[in-house]
Amino acid sequence: MAAMKTLARCATPALAAITLLSLSACGDAVATTDTLEPSSTTTDGSTTEPGTTDAPTTGVPTTTSDTDDGTASDGDSTTTGDPSTSTTTTTSTATTDDSTTTDGSTAPASECGNGLVEDGEECDDGGDNGPSQACLAGCVLNVCGDGDQGPGEGCDDGNTADRDGCSAACVSELCGDGVVQAGLGEQCDDGNTDADDGCSAACVLESCGDGVLTMELGEQCDDGNTAAEDGCSDTCAIEACGDGVTQAGLGETCDDGNTDADDGCGPTCQVEACGDGVVQAGEDCDDGNDVSGDGCSPTCEVEVLSLCGPGQVSLLVNEGFESGALAPWTTNGGVVVTMNPHDGVWAAEASDNWHVQQTFAATPVAQLVSADFWTWHDAADNPAMYVEWGYADNTVGSTFYSNQQLDGWVLHDILPLLDGSKSLTRLQVWGYTGGQPLPDITRFDSFRLCRDL
Repeated sequence: MAAMKTLARCATPALAAITLLSLSACGDAVATTDTLEPSSTTTDGSTTEPGTTDAPTTGVPTTTSDTDDGTASDGDSTTTGDPSTSTTTTTSTATTDDSTTTDGSTAPASECGNGLVEDGEECDDGGDNGPSQACLAGCVLNVCGDGDQGPGEGCDDGNTADRDGCSAACVSELCGDGVVQAGLGEQCDDGNTDADDGCSAACVLESCGDGVLTMELGEQCDDGNTAAEDGCSDTCAIEACGDGVTQAGLGETCDDGNTDADDGCGPTCQVEACGDGVVQAGEDCDDGNDVSGDGCSPTCEVEVLSLCGPGQVSLLVNEGFESGALAPWTTNGGVVVTMNPHDGVWAAEASDNWHVQQTFAATPVAQLVSADFWTWHDAADNPAMYVEWGYADNTVGSTFYSNQQLDGWVLHDILPLLDGSKSLTRLQVWGYTGGQPLPDITRFDSFRLCRDL
C-alpha cells in the first residue's frame, strides 16, 4: 500500500520505477538490478515485466540507505547514466547477538541465586545456596568428593578414595565398621569396639605380649612381652614356684610341681640340702653353711664344741645353741632364736615359767674350772629366775635371782655355789614370770661347764 502511494506521488514513470526497486530491496537483503528496456533482468535472476518504463533514463548516480526496525542494514543503490541501461544495486547486512530475540527484543542475563535454574547453572536454590547445602554458592551441585560435606554425606575429604577415613561414598570409615582400614592403622575390624575378643577397641590385634590382659584368650597375665622366666610366660601364663617349671629368672633352683617341704625341693623352689638354713628331715641341725667347727657340721650333724679354753673339755654339748637347734637340751617350751644372741648366731628363749635343761656324765665338782652362763631379761618386766643343778647322789642345789640382778645380758657364775665334794650330773635354768604385763622373756646363751683334761 505504501508502494502504491509512493507511485502515485511520482511525477514520471522513470522515478516511479526507481522508487519501486528501492522499496523492494528494503528489509529482504536482496540486491536487484533493473533494465528499463522491454526485457529487464535483476541480479538475482528474476525478470521484470516489459514496459516498466517507456524510455531509457539517464541521470546522476544515486545512493540510498534504508534501516528497518531492530535490524541494521546498509543498502547502496546506483543508477548508471547509460543511455540505454539503468542499473540499481542494493546490499543488506544483518547482525544478531545473544541479547537479541527473534522479535528484536533483548533477553536478561542469567543470575545465580534467583531460585531459577538458568543457562550455565547446575542448580539454584535461591537463598539456600551455600556451604553444606545441596546447591553451592556458585549454583553448582554439592557432590561427594568436592570437599564440602553436603546433605546426606557423613564426611567429604575432597576425594573419592576408600580407606582414608572417608569412603568413596562419603561415609565415615571408623574402627568397628567391619572393614579393615589399613590407611587408618587398623590391624583388624570385627564390626565392634569390644575388647577381649581378639580385636581391640582400637582395632588392634589382641595377643599375648601386647600388655593387655585378655582373659577371653586364656591369658593369666600379660607383661607386654613374650619372654619367659619373668613371672609371665611366653604364653601369658603366670610363672610361680610349684608350677613344675624351673624359672631360673625368678631365682628358682628347682620346681617339683608343689610347694611342699622335705621332698628335695622346698616351698620356695630351692633345692633342699644341708647348709640352706632349714633343718630338713634327716638333719640334726642346719646353720646355713657347710663350715665345720661352728656347732653344726658340713653334714648337718651337731658338733661337740667347747666354749672352754685350751686344755679343757666341756661337760655340755651345743652349749651356745649354734647348731640352730636345742638338742641335746630339753625344754618344756623353749625355742632357739637368732634375735639378740649373746654371741654367735643363736640363743635359746623361754617365755613364762619355762626352762632349759641338760644332763651329762657325772663329773667331780672339784675338777671344774668354770660353771657359768649368760641370760637376758627386761628389767621393766620385774623378772625373777631360778637355777637348779643335780648331783650324782640324787641331791640338788639351787639359787634364785631377783629383778635387781636381771637387766639385759648378765653373766651368772655358779661355781662357788657348787658342793666340791660331789659330782655334778645336771643343770636346769628356769625363766620365771614377773609382776608386769610384758612378754616375760628369758634368753639363755654361752654355757660353760669346763674341766681340765
